Amino acid sequence: MKNLIQEAKNIIDKRYVQGKFGVGSALKTKSGKIYTGTSINSQKLDLCSEWIAIGKAFSEGDYDIEMIVAVKKHNDGNYEIYPPCGLCRELFITYCPEAEIIISETKKVKAKELLPNAWQKKK
Repeated sequence: MKNLIQEAKNIIDKRYVQGKFGVGSALKTKSGKIYTGTSINSQKLDLCSEWIAIGKAFSEGDYDIEMIVAVKKHNDGNYEIYPPCGLCRELFITYCPEAEIIISETKKVKAKELLPNAWQKKK
């Protein structure tokens, strides 16, 4: 868990630009590989860092997400673990409901627990 949090801090340290890239994510798949991403903020749309990290994993054919974390870097240089927003929770329910989501330095929960009674497409 600490290693994944550090990877999220590392990617945002590398890419941090105030107002553009403020959140970094890291995820680990069951293969053991770690994928990172940063938020992308623009005039009309902001894209969460979790979406970028998941997109990177999926584009590599690595679909079994085990754990994910998002870390916000503040202007003063301090970090804060960010629980996922509603859209990220929906993404997790759709693609990795069993993944563990780190929501604090000491706590993680299953993705499916973050959005109870979620709407699901019929198969």
